[in-house]
Amino acid sequence: MMAYETIMNLIKSKKYDIDNETLKFFSNYFFVAVKKGVIPTEVTLESLIDNALIFASKIEFYDENHRVYKKMGGDVKGFRDPESKTIFIRSNLEEPLREITVYHELHHAVQTNPENNEVGINQLSNIGRLIMEAQTQYFAEEIYEEIHGVKFEEREIPSENLRMASGGVVVSKLHNYEMYDNLLTKIGIILEVPKDYFVSINYLYKNNLGLKLLEEKYKIAKNKYQLPYEFNQFLLYYDYAYCVDLLAYKDNQDKQTILNGEITQKYEIHPNKGLELSLKSQQYYLSQIDGCCFLKLAENGGNYKNFSKYIIDNQKRSLAMQYIATFEEQKQAEIQNKM
Repeated sequence: MMAYETIMNLIKSKKYDIDNETLKFFSNYFFVAVKKGVIPTEVTLESLIDNALIFASKIEFYDENHRVYKKMGGDVKGFRDPESKTIFIRSNLEEPLREITVYHELHHAVQTNPENNEVGINQLSNIGRLIMEAQTQYFAEEIYEEIHGVKFEEREIPSENLRMASGGVVVSKLHNYEMYDNLLTKIGIILEVPKDYFVSINYLYKNNLGLKLLEEKYKIAKNKYQLPYEFNQFLLYYDYAYCVDLLAYKDNQDKQTILNGEITQKYEIHPNKGLELSLKSQQYYLSQIDGCCFLKLAENGGNYKNFSKYIIDNQKRSLAMQYIATFEEQKQAEIQNKM
């Protein structure tokens, strides 16, 4: 494995005037990427560093007197400014979220396609947007855990605390984008891949290779578990959930409409696929896909027990637990009868 100092010197050789704080965060990021083996063979460490420096060469923390705060408001945690190639992070964020947000924005920079400024597998409209954002926050927190030698524990978060409809629980160990992480966990269970897989394919934005690999992986799972959804429909459910959450978070004309439980105008989720947005529809879509995938995993030898833990809707999760308990009772009775 490449040493930390070697990675640091490689970064300095590409930008001799990089400040020490920015160098530290860059070095932390790439050291963990190398250590965890998430960089696919199709790209090199040097090419990823070069790509990062195209979009971000400085990290700056700002307070409420800064122009960024006055323009973006107090809700934005961080963003990348393409003109100044600066990652801006709100300085009053509490740790560990403050440092994690640095890695989140840096991860976006590394995975940005210089030909069109789109990120990871999300090269067109909102296709793959939720997975792209989810793996970003996941890996940002993985970096923090690795660098600081800590381990975050999963929490049960009431759905209404996360800009979602009430009546559910989101299980996640992350400090931001917990709903996205919950969904990524379940997608990983369905595809039988670790979350690092999603990190790796998002480096493969060229010719949209990452998305193509994801589709191939999904088709295998679809056949194995008899899933009823085509790949694009499968992604649509999740990207719809992302779009609802985005509009409920950012300042826009429909923010309060969504937060008030009302229905918006149509928005393009995927090309030529416009849908009205609402928390109720988000809840419905996620509940449907949770319930369906749980049953298909159960019927076809998948890891339905682990999946059940992450079902968001309280009623659906309760039914899943009842199913598991009944199945295990029947299985135990069959064993006793044979004895």
